[in-house]
Amino acid sequence: MMPSPTLVESNESDVVKPVAASAITPSLSRNFSFAKVMAILTVVTGHWYTGTILWIPVTFGLLVFAFSSVYFTSAIYGERVDRERFWRKKIERLGLRFWVVMLFIVVLEGMRGNTIWHWHSLVHLAGLSGVLNWMHVKNESVLGNGLWFFTLLLLFYLSYPYLAQAARTKRSAAVLLGGGVILAVYLAENIKVGHELWLTAYAFVAGVAWGAHRPRLPATWALALTLSLWGALLVLNLMGIKLLNTVLLAAGGLSVAVWLTVVQLPQWSVIDHIAVLDRYVLEIFLVHMCLFIKPTGHWIADFLLSLCLIVVVSVVLGRLADRLSARVFRERRGDRQAA
Repeated sequence: MMPSPTLVESNESDVVKPVAASAITPSLSRNFSFAKVMAILTVVTGHWYTGTILWIPVTFGLLVFAFSSVYFTSAIYGERVDRERFWRKKIERLGLRFWVVMLFIVVLEGMRGNTIWHWHSLVHLAGLSGVLNWMHVKNESVLGNGLWFFTLLLLFYLSYPYLAQAARTKRSAAVLLGGGVILAVYLAENIKVGHELWLTAYAFVAGVAWGAHRPRLPATWALALTLSLWGALLVLNLMGIKLLNTVLLAAGGLSVAVWLTVVQLPQWSVIDHIAVLDRYVLEIFLVHMCLFIKPTGHWIADFLLSLCLIVVVSVVLGRLADRLSARVFRERRGDRQAA
């Protein structure tokens, strides 16, 4: 169950309203749990099959993952947030899970004889791998491969209280959505960083703006728009026309995220089984690059074996982090109450 949010009333007709518990329905949670797992598995697949057309669904996966990461935060917390408490909760929720996975990677790569003792490793252990990427600093540590997204996630949780204020009214939220996509497309075309930084950053902003007011579009319209944008992107790329790639990626990523806010997915058990892995998407994201194995020499078989290994290790690490978190932070809360 999602926590019941407590927000503040306002006299303005178009500002963020208090969020009822029913705002986050089981259907909505199920949609995004399933979508986040599929998104991260798409990223894993794209990192295995590099240099293929899979870069398109990988980008959409990143955008959906980013949008959903803050959509629920915006819908639950709204515009007025106790910043210190909010940041502390995010650190408690993400920090320990991150360091458990990083400790596993340190041990694994150390056993493989790879370079760990470098000052870059300290940057990665602080969750700031993206800083090295964005400053075009060559990574001299085996840690940190592909972890720029986690740095971006931290930055947006840090900036969420201010973004929520900026999206306070429907008009300002619309400006964030419209102005943000223009800026993201411009930056993506003119400042290359080797990955989809700018569009992913825009998806975070869009998640805040959309979650603040939660406009509802007909699901059929959102799906039709999504399929049209995806189809146009695929056809144009197969024809070698890439002029509109960035615009279509941004629009296609936002449209599928919006569709997920209104659609009722089929009640298939396979969807529920996949959605359960939502609890471990952070671990899958962090650990997958160092668990690709090739024991058979057959590309598809090795990928499936790697995927199974990644999921199993992620679940084990996630459950270990859950137990440590429950113990550590329960003791901390007890100490605070005793004081």
